Amino acid sequence: MDTSDLFSSCRKGDIYRVRYLVEQRDVELNVRDKWDSTPLYYACLCGHEDLVRYLLANGARCEANTFDGERCLYGALSDPIRRLLKEYKRITAKCMQRDYYDDFLQRLLEQGSYSDTMFLVHGMSFCAHRCVLGARSPYFAEMFETKWKGKNMIALKHPLINPAAFGSILQYLYTGRLDIDVEHVEDCKRLAKQCRLQDLIEELEEKCKKVYEFVSSKPGTCVKVLTVEPSGNGRLQEDLAMLADCAVPAELRVGFGELPFDSTDNFCSYPDLCFHIQGYNFLCHKSFFCGRSDYFKALLQDHFCESQELQSQPSIPVITLHNINEETFTRVLYYIYSDDTEVITLQFQ
Repeated sequence: MDTSDLFSSCRKGDIYRVRYLVEQRDVELNVRDKWDSTPLYYACLCGHEDLVRYLLANGARCEANTFDGERCLYGALSDPIRRLLKEYKRITAKCMQRDYYDDFLQRLLEQGSYSDTMFLVHGMSFCAHRCVLGARSPYFAEMFETKWKGKNMIALKHPLINPAAFGSILQYLYTGRLDIDVEHVEDCKRLAKQCRLQDLIEELEEKCKKVYEFVSSKPGTCVKVLTVEPSGNGRLQEDLAMLADCAVPAELRVGFGELPFDSTDNFCSYPDLCFHIQGYNFLCHKSFFCGRSDYFKALLQDHFCESQELQSQPSIPVITLHNINEETFTRVLYYIYSDDTEVITLQFQ
């Protein structure tokens, strides 16, 4: 209901209603309707300059030479709106958004904090986390346990592997979003097929079709960058929740996550941190706990010098947490990895 209200308000130019939906109801600004149109497109089309300015300032995407950018520019009702679109500068379209989970995943990709592998692709290097790539792609999960097993640096020398396309594939695996120059789309589809990302291939083909139809019908437009955006984080969150499944001790798994936990039996999550709670060991990842929580980041930095080591895996430090039970920690664990968890509600009579 809120989403349809946002589209309606943008067509009407009701900036107060739009501000309420965005700031109070947390409605996603870049949502799309069945015609693949965004709220910004309707604001431009209907000539609401103040609303266009507000949407841009709060994270609406309108990068030059993209499908959305060119469509908004072509459909703008007035020259002032066109000038506003052309003059508006943005380093990243996500910088004003308030989705901290998306922001965390983007930073994890860009900064590579606590990464445990590096890919070398024709002179370009890409830091990555095996746990993320393995959870998101069966191909990577298989390769890390076979051809790439034990390797911290992996050189991809095949002439058909394009560095730009490889970077976009990593972007998709980490964030669910992909930006690629139109000239590299076929390279990206080839890599997606290798990585067994059928959903991405279908999305790329559908987006290419829409861009072709738009450019063919609108002389003078130029789309150089193709963008694939997730309709929601559902699949991404489900994949990363498997890392939480793996972190939970086997004897505690009944009752948490999705049964029967078959997905964890043959999946290696490559943990680098252990939390010891009430006699149970939770095998986790520094990248998620430090990136998602300042509390855990400070805790780990202060206690690594005092931590013990896991006997079965001496390279993994063990941090003992007090004053928390295993059930509560498990719920925190799922939130850290997937931004979703079950919350216990207490009812008083």
